Amino acid sequence: MHKKIYNTILKSLKRDIKLPVSCNTIRSNQEIFEILLLTSFLNQFIETTVTELCCYSMKICSADTVINRIKTYGWRNVLLDFKTINLNLFKRWIDRPKGKVYLAVDYHDVPRYVKKQRDWKKRRKKCDDIDKLVHSRKQSGTHSFHRIISVDIVEDDKFTVDFEPVFRDTDQGKIPLSLLGNVRKLVDIKAVLFDRGFFNAVTVDRLKEHKIPFVIRAIKTKQIRRFLEEFKNFKRVWHVYDYEFNKTAHDSRDRRRMRVKTKLVITDNSVVEDISADKYDEDDRYFIFITNIPVDSQEAAFKLASDFRNRWRIETGYKTKKQFRGKTCSLSYAVRLFLILLSFVLYNLWISINSKLKHRIWHLPLRNRHLSSYLMIFLCMICILSRLIFMGN
Repeated sequence: MHKKIYNTILKSLKRDIKLPVSCNTIRSNQEIFEILLLTSFLNQFIETTVTELCCYSMKICSADTVINRIKTYGWRNVLLDFKTINLNLFKRWIDRPKGKVYLAVDYHDVPRYVKKQRDWKKRRKKCDDIDKLVHSRKQSGTHSFHRIISVDIVEDDKFTVDFEPVFRDTDQGKIPLSLLGNVRKLVDIKAVLFDRGFFNAVTVDRLKEHKIPFVIRAIKTKQIRRFLEEFKNFKRVWHVYDYEFNKTAHDSRDRRRMRVKTKLVITDNSVVEDISADKYDEDDRYFIFITNIPVDSQEAAFKLASDFRNRWRIETGYKTKKQFRGKTCSLSYAVRLFLILLSFVLYNLWISINSKLKHRIWHLPLRNRHLSSYLMIFLCMICILSRLIFMGN
């Protein structure tokens, strides 16, 4: 079983990622992929993985060989190849949805620790990933991140359908639609669920223009606070308001000062979840969101409020992706992007493998037919180590 799982992962990489190999190259791409997979499974640096393997075998390729092979290939080719792998995985996914599904769009920030460069000391190594950084609020001890935006299916079966890197000069409102344009060719969209980070006029205007159904959690602006006070005073359970983005709402993000009209919905979570209102904080009790989906009844409003909880599955998916992510000391953006996207692909492979197991062993009296991510990592590491260490001697 462990050999089949490992061969499935290795074949996907070997088939679609064509790292440059010259006529006098000694190390094959398979050796490169095995080191990168082991690095991802151990959550450690490429350099550390190579150093540890050299203690058991002298036929391990160096870390510079791995890094230079990817660096020569370029980050754009890396992105296209991983998109191809992901598309093939989705087409072969057994539990691929046939009806309409909820999608979630969110940013995934990978910390990048940058040393302060002194004026008198020039940087010796060339660094091409500094220009690709996005600065945000401090998290994990840094303000600098490599940002990836992804679209995930957040139904009972989760899957990362598409992804795209985000740079400092990227139009934040345009990126979701470039992804959703590709996703619409693959699945039927019931609604796209967004967090507060997408609560701006540019995003809403483009979603309405392309007729994409959406639900975006609202930020409590002055206008929304007035609606909320009115909602409380009349002791309503749900209500729909006409909302318009004005120049005071997200003035720094919306440079075009667009005035976009949409529908604002407020629901009382204590009624939706049938829980006593005393158990809620003042901020958590009322769920406020904007949408272009018709909300003409209490049942429709409560259903959207309840279904929005599925959006948190994209957050749990990011936590699982971190289990498959390696690290590097390289200053090349291509190498760093390779390890980030490799974690996305390994996450989808894990989901695909679980789908196959669920359908093939349904007749066996097993309590749990789910293969945990840690068990898959352990099984793959057995194959990699046995090949690199024992067969290499």
